[in-house]
Amino acid sequence: MSEKLSVTCKNCGYEEQEILKKKVYDKSYYYLLKCPKCGIVWELSDKIKLNQAKIIISRYDISESKIIEIPHDEKYKVGDVIEIDGESLKITKIETPKNVNSSLGKDIKTIWTKSLSIPKKIGISINDKEKTYSIYLLVPNEYEFEVGKIYKVNDGYFKLKKIKLDNKGFSNKAKAKDIKRLYAEIARPYKRAEDLTEFYKED
Repeated sequence: MSEKLSVTCKNCGYEEQEILKKKVYDKSYYYLLKCPKCGIVWELSDKIKLNQAKIIISRYDISESKIIEIPHDEKYKVGDVIEIDGESLKITKIETPKNVNSSLGKDIKTIWTKSLSIPKKIGISINDKEKTYSIYLLVPNEYEFEVGKIYKVNDGYFKLKKIKLDNKGFSNKAKAKDIKRLYAEIARPYKRAEDLTEFYKED
């Protein structure tokens, strides 16, 4: 889904535009926009007010904090992906200082994020009917898991039963970047099982 900007089309007056290109400089911004109604492609640039905010970047068990400048009038929301110093970051929490799901830049004090530029660490709880044990994988963020499929790690096979998402819900199919934990049960060897051995991380 393309990013949108709430601004009036200079040709037909439609009040939301599709962003084709965006650049934010030190004290100004540039947008290349397309109107979804009349189809005109046009440019928008101006000086902007910036707010200093703290950003906390989580990379596995290590966190880094830094101060960044964000546009006053740009809206940020939990789940958005932003880019800081060439690193893709998914917003997991916003403080204004209250915890909110979305906010304009001018009101934000702290943005909590996790890096999408490194593999996603995912825990799998595997039940063998007598006990449950855990293994960990370092998986590319776009790698997709699906309930019902059989996977293997080394010589072990398991069938995926549940996918728990970062937003606390569950799904039958999801990409690694959105997954909190996987739940599975031991399965018999299967020739067409998807091999995850290269992603296995010994704890």
